[in-house]
Amino acid sequence: MEDWEFFLRKAIFSDFLRDKHRDAQEKMSELIIRKNGGKLYRYRPLDDAEVELIRNGNIYFCRAVRFEGAGDVVMRFRSYLSCFTDDLKSEAMWYKYADQSAGMCLEYNFEDMQKFAEKNNLVLLPVIYDDEEHEELGGTVGNVLSMMTKSTDTAGEFEWRLWKYDKTSSDIGKILSGVSPRKVHVGEMASLDTGTSRELSKICDEKNIEIIIKERSLF
Repeated sequence: MEDWEFFLRKAIFSDFLRDKHRDAQEKMSELIIRKNGGKLYRYRPLDDAEVELIRNGNIYFCRAVRFEGAGDVVMRFRSYLSCFTDDLKSEAMWYKYADQSAGMCLEYNFEDMQKFAEKNNLVLLPVIYDDEEHEELGGTVGNVLSMMTKSTDTAGEFEWRLWKYDKTSSDIGKILSGVSPRKVHVGEMASLDTGTSRELSKICDEKNIEIIIKERSLF
């Protein structure tokens, strides 16, 4: 990660934690526009469950305790996360999160995601990469840092997170509705002649979502 991005991500957090949310939003827009013109990506397997989420304009949130990380256990139990990146061309993430390039990468418009976050009372922030422990801070600062901080050895994932806090829920995960990808990038190892792939193509045609087939590397 380049220095400008590292420090801009830190500045976004600083503004957010001081309740300077408008300044944080402006810096987030600056970051995402500079990175890729205003897009967030989500690497996923190409299976029936994921295709159904696309059909209904849904995003799945996983309980935070299932993610690696530190922080207050109660807060992590009551929190739900959905993870994104601003990097479309990561072969490592294609392999790790998109079924070894047999899956797909969903492309979302950043402004769409901001509206979705506001509608559903979610926190949308870029992850900051820091090897310090933050759970001892406690309070709001410690809670936010524990949800949005990862170790520096994962900085190459350029992660963003949507965070949902729900102290009354015991669900293992949540599905929230209201945002659809603008494009679906299908991995070069994906089988296009399956019922799931054909259903994806049908849904994307109905919802005016562009499908792009990733080209296979020659090397």
